Amino acid sequence: MKLFCFLWIPLFYLFWSSISSDERLGSGGLWALLLGSIYAVAVFFFGPFIEEGGGFGYSRWLSVSVDLVSVPALAPFVVFALFLPFRVCRDFTRFTLLWLIPDMLIRIIAWNVRNDPAQLILVPILRTAIVMGISGCIQLIMRGKVPGIISASLVLLALPFGASSCYWFFFCQRPREGFILLAITLIPMLLYCVFQLIKTGDKGDSVEKIV
Repeated sequence: MKLFCFLWIPLFYLFWSSISSDERLGSGGLWALLLGSIYAVAVFFFGPFIEEGGGFGYSRWLSVSVDLVSVPALAPFVVFALFLPFRVCRDFTRFTLLWLIPDMLIRIIAWNVRNDPAQLILVPILRTAIVMGISGCIQLIMRGKVPGIISASLVLLALPFGASSCYWFFFCQRPREGFILLAITLIPMLLYCVFQLIKTGDKGDSVEKIV
């Protein structure tokens, strides 16, 4: 489980880099790792931001959302938006994936004692699902078509909530609901990857025809 937590996001980053744009990240990649490391260290020493409430109620769900699942995956998008005027990086998907790597590495140290599969396996998958799902929605919104904007906006609002609720269901020993929400949460990420693979394949066919 620790090995999975350690390798999942780096390996997924390499997979996505192999099928996505050939544009180099340059200093954007360094900024992502640096700022992601600062965020991870700050959370490690000063977190959690919200104390875990007793039982399985709303306070527990809020703690899961802010400290484990949704907010850590959304934070790099906020920082990326702040970097836009400086044109440091244009590939927000790879920027956000790189940001997540230092935090997951430090989390392994914090979670070493409990050895909880929900933390070591579910958290990296859910964070990746949020990052990829939101990235796909942004791409859809950027196309400027009204149906795409509406559907993508709805997914943007629902995805972080669904991911946090998924972890919360597993924490509450309700695996049936957890697996259902996990499947739903993964759909945007899978669609984004499939469309990117198709796009990459089309580019390859075009190059072959030109040659």
